[in-house]
Amino acid sequence: MKGRLAVGVVALGVAAAVPLVAGQHLLTAFIVALHAAYMALAWNVAAGYAGQFSLGHSLFYGIGAYASTMLYLKLGLTPWVGMFAGAALAGVVGVLLALGVYRYNVRGIFFALVTLGAAEVAKGLADNWHWIKGPVGILLTMKAAPAEFFFLRREPYYYVALAMVVAMVAISLVLERSRLGQHFLAVREDEAAAEASGVDTHRAKTVAIGLSAALTAFAGSFYAQFYLYVSPETVLTFEPQLTMMLGTMVGGAGTALGPVLGSVLFSGLGEALRNLPFENTRQVVIGSKLVYAILLIVILIYLPGGLITLGRRRA
Repeated sequence: MKGRLAVGVVALGVAAAVPLVAGQHLLTAFIVALHAAYMALAWNVAAGYAGQFSLGHSLFYGIGAYASTMLYLKLGLTPWVGMFAGAALAGVVGVLLALGVYRYNVRGIFFALVTLGAAEVAKGLADNWHWIKGPVGILLTMKAAPAEFFFLRREPYYYVALAMVVAMVAISLVLERSRLGQHFLAVREDEAAAEASGVDTHRAKTVAIGLSAALTAFAGSFYAQFYLYVSPETVLTFEPQLTMMLGTMVGGAGTALGPVLGSVLFSGLGEALRNLPFENTRQVVIGSKLVYAILLIVILIYLPGGLITLGRRRA
């Protein structure tokens, strides 16, 4: 335990020193990797620990992005506070969705399809909702206003993203050792056996979805403040969901560090592929997807538990 703590402190120290040696471009790549890691960790709460394979977490991601942005534009509420309001709203939506789905005992692939459909419905509504600018999206103004979550340089965004990942890892570790976390794991392994043992499986699954939804919304709020642009095509499509899934499945679902490893790997790979001498952007996109698919297939076949199992095997 002490050895793991020492390794964690050293890793955190190295991560904190990155802005001292990295340029703005490289720092942006690190921020993207940390953001992806946080997203994967948030999705991992529902899919990895509780076994609720949601394909609609883009819905909660979009709620976080739009809620903090609209509260800032319409009410002047700083995104530092607005992100918590967005998380609360996403959590409520997640709980309501879970209650509606689990009432009819929907599970497995059917649960995944229902959540995917919910995200698609949300995107359709956002595309036709003029109050949030519809498909045009919302463009925020870049300015130096730390109290309003606006920075002109990348360093503050990096440290915010790093703090979010550290907090999410801590939440995952606490969850693993908590009674609630044990209920999640019991539901994941065998729902019928868990219910026979006295676990309220409907409650556990509903809490898992609600908690994961709220945590995912924070990532959406960060996206809005970092990129200064929110639209249905950027936050309510399947791409954010894919980012969460790749990092978790490749790194190791149901673990506190697996999603971080997987997300960093894919982010680094994506950055490397963008620097290859392809003739046009289309070739870069096609080549990236091909490499991602091959890597995902290889890891799922030979390391079904994710990259984290390599360390466990050696231990």
